[in-house]
Amino acid sequence: MLVIVGLITVEIVLRTLLKTSTLVADEYSGYLMVAVVFFGMAWTLRTDGHIRIGLLTSRLPEGWQKALDLLAHLFVLAFCLYFLMHTGLMVEDTRALDMRADSIAETPLWIPQLSMLAGLVLLTLQVCAEILRRLLSSPTR
Repeated sequence: MLVIVGLITVEIVLRTLLKTSTLVADEYSGYLMVAVVFFGMAWTLRTDGHIRIGLLTSRLPEGWQKALDLLAHLFVLAFCLYFLMHTGLMVEDTRALDMRADSIAETPLWIPQLSMLAGLVLLTLQVCAEILRRLLSSPTR
């Protein structure tokens, strides 16, 4: 986030004082924001920071709550694996076709897309860790 703030600050100073531009600050700020979001998903899951609506599940017995929580994580794992596979294919295709940003920098798009892939790998691993933690935790009576 500090790099994004730095890029935008440099852009503002250049435009205000020197009437010029980096021409890439907005592009790279966007790439970095995507990286922040994708890398943050696994950490948010680890710290239990994702939004969870417990209106119905909070009224269930603890055993049922744990079972539904495990089931939800299994669905998330399926989603992650699907998304991971297709993101990997996208990065592979983008690299093979030498696709580049339609900007002055002509950034090869597979480079910023790697942050999506890496973030999804981390999220998938964290989901697996959460599932294992739930399976190995002692059952309540």
